[in-house]
Amino acid sequence: MIQIQQFLSTGLLILSGFANLVIGIYIYLFAYKLSNGKHLAARYFSYICFSIFNWSLWVGLRSIYFYPMDSVWGIYISNVIIYLSMVTMVQSLVFFAIAFNTNIRQMKKYNFFYYPYIFILMLIITPNWGLFSFDTQYPVNYKSLAYYIFLLYIVSYMFLYGDILRHRYKSADNFQSRRNMLLILIGTILSLLTAFVTNVMIPFLYRDLTFVYYGPVATLFLSFMVIFAMLKYKLFHIKLPIAGLLITLIITILLLIVRFFLVDGNSITSLQFNFLVIFMFGFLYVFLTREVYLGAKNQLLLDSKQRQLETILDSKNDFLKNSSHQFRTPLTVILGYLGMIIQKENPKYDLNQIAVDDLSKTYASAKNLNEIINDVLDSNDVNTGRFGINIRDHIDLKTMIELIIDEKKDILNQKATIVKIKSSGTEFEAFVDRGKLKEGLNNIIDNAIFYGNGKILIDIDSKDSKFFIIRIKDNGVGISRSESQNIWKKFERGKKSALINPNGSGLGLYLTKQIMIKHGGDVVAHSEGRNKGSVFTLTIPKNTKKYAPSDSFGVNIQNKDL
Repeated sequence: MIQIQQFLSTGLLILSGFANLVIGIYIYLFAYKLSNGKHLAARYFSYICFSIFNWSLWVGLRSIYFYPMDSVWGIYISNVIIYLSMVTMVQSLVFFAIAFNTNIRQMKKYNFFYYPYIFILMLIITPNWGLFSFDTQYPVNYKSLAYYIFLLYIVSYMFLYGDILRHRYKSADNFQSRRNMLLILIGTILSLLTAFVTNVMIPFLYRDLTFVYYGPVATLFLSFMVIFAMLKYKLFHIKLPIAGLLITLIITILLLIVRFFLVDGNSITSLQFNFLVIFMFGFLYVFLTREVYLGAKNQLLLDSKQRQLETILDSKNDFLKNSSHQFRTPLTVILGYLGMIIQKENPKYDLNQIAVDDLSKTYASAKNLNEIINDVLDSNDVNTGRFGINIRDHIDLKTMIELIIDEKKDILNQKATIVKIKSSGTEFEAFVDRGKLKEGLNNIIDNAIFYGNGKILIDIDSKDSKFFIIRIKDNGVGISRSESQNIWKKFERGKKSALINPNGSGLGLYLTKQIMIKHGGDVVAHSEGRNKGSVFTLTIPKNTKKYAPSDSFGVNIQNKDL
């Protein structure tokens, strides 16, 4: 019976001590160190855990080794360290409560709490007239003034800790912080009351040290509450994978303890095996902790860089938005007046043909600038995830293409280009975003005009059961095999494109691709090679509700047409 009791008490001591050690290390590393000292309370809580570990370790050493050997110095030293650990734990509890929502500078004004702490330490370490004596039968001076001072210190600091944490609880600005404080307060009260009864009250009243084992063990209440707060309410913002690893390590400690006590300790082979297992698991602890810590540190660094990049991108996006609006305001006026002059909407606009021709070229360049601005804005929306379409229009594809060609009659005449439209099938009505689809078709037809060689064939095919197929074929410079994949990227253009059309933005095909994908279709290019022309094939679903992404319906898109 005595052996079973010793096994249970010693095993629980080791479990409570090492459990708090692991918790303390993880809180210090992952809550305090990785936050660059932001969570100051985490540092003091780790000190609490380290003090509990020290307390548990020396209670076990004193009971197992020093008392049986009647070692006067062993008992004295172990008692000093045990009570130092208890005082340090209580002191750290008060600083932990104060440190909630407090920075390092503000903590300096509470340094006066160290004075009674130092005084109690002097009482503990001074033999005979202090807390302890060299008497192996009665090593603690329970009836001395020093012991009453020690009791007063412990009780008053416990009440002070509870009162400070209660005020912090009331002033907490969110539910998560209040829950964490409440769990820690409950765990601390249960642990301290049990420890106070077993390690202070019973020895003081009955001179019975039988239950001193269970003082450190009582701190498991606090350990369980802390782990629960980590998992449930992300105490100190420790992430769930780290908290899960922490629980795994503590369970491993329990298994080690069971292994250590169940194997016959008198066998040399068994003893060697125990030490080997402990060494292996100790190495595993260090390795896992190091890897998780470095991984979390790198992730925090990446998150910081990501936030910086997002800030820079937001600044860039805001600049593009603001500057584009500044560009478009005068451009709207320019296009308006140029259009009225060219169309001779006012009798006063009576110009000779040479002036009208030059103004027409100016008007075309201004429209091209407008299209470039729109392309830049659309490209920016794609980058920020705000690019979308609003499928809500029933249109006739054949009629839309005929209108687009009619709008381009001036540029077609300038380029001496003939466009032929051919259709196959009878039904050409599609459910699309009229403005975006027109923008995409414009981009492809403009390319055919600028990079073609006077002939364009547009074939509209509705015979397929699922898709409308539009083929736009030219007889121009063509596309090489290496360029066929790159032309869909932003700012990518063919090698001869800049020589033929220096005003292109390199965004037209990129945006057309995005528009077609948002409709549930696609656009591909095919060419036999250089100077053999190109064929751009656009596919549009007949049932866009089936193929288009859900965010393509009902999206509020700002109209960018001037």
